[in-house]
Amino acid sequence: METWINLAIEAARMAGKAIMEVYSQSFEVYVKDDASPVTQADLRASNIIKEMLKPTGLPFVSEEDLPADRSTFGRYWLVDPLDGTAEFVKRNGEFTVNIALIEQKRPVLGVIYAPVTDQLWAASDGKINSLTYLSPFTSHLSPFTVLVSRSHRTPEVDEYIDQVLRPVHPDLVIDSQGSSLKFARLVEGSADVYVCYSKTKEWDTAAADAILTAAGGKVLRISDGQPLEYDKEDYPNPPFVAWAPGY
Repeated sequence: METWINLAIEAARMAGKAIMEVYSQSFEVYVKDDASPVTQADLRASNIIKEMLKPTGLPFVSEEDLPADRSTFGRYWLVDPLDGTAEFVKRNGEFTVNIALIEQKRPVLGVIYAPVTDQLWAASDGKINSLTYLSPFTSHLSPFTVLVSRSHRTPEVDEYIDQVLRPVHPDLVIDSQGSSLKFARLVEGSADVYVCYSKTKEWDTAAADAILTAAGGKVLRISDGQPLEYDKEDYPNPPFVAWAPGY
């Protein structure tokens, strides 16, 4: 697994370099069938990661490279080459490269790389990779801090905050963040919980789920409090809540 985590880290960094080359220039934004945006940076990053992970011999599933069927894969790479394309288009820097290894419906390896700040978070075999984790753990903030999506906040999120969290934490504050950086903040302890009712897909959360779980946090379905399941028949995630370590 150590060889694979190192390869995934290098792939994330190389993809990030390609993304930044596009980011530094003018670029066109296209709209996919599901109305989500895509740019040349998404496609270039996906191709780079696919080629770099090819020596592992494992199937490759990416937001920009979906197989007709993955039911027989068992173990495979699940990649979001540019998580936070909406933030990329807005040029606010809040986007990441996400690479995960799925095994028996759970992410067992994860890498998140933020190209703008050159920060990287990684975990494998249930352990944070201390050599690549560049941001120190901090104690939880006071007051209780709730993260929401910067671009995809929904009324259901505010309802959950008001009905479930605010009665327990009346002085809570709400902060917004783009992409998997929300999970990174939970790992670091600069926020306590992330509430998500927006239309995320498995590739949006897999790498972050592996890292947050390895750090002692949790990513749970709102419907039944169970962990998110990967390798489903289709890719959409249900609404979920991600908790920082210690909760």
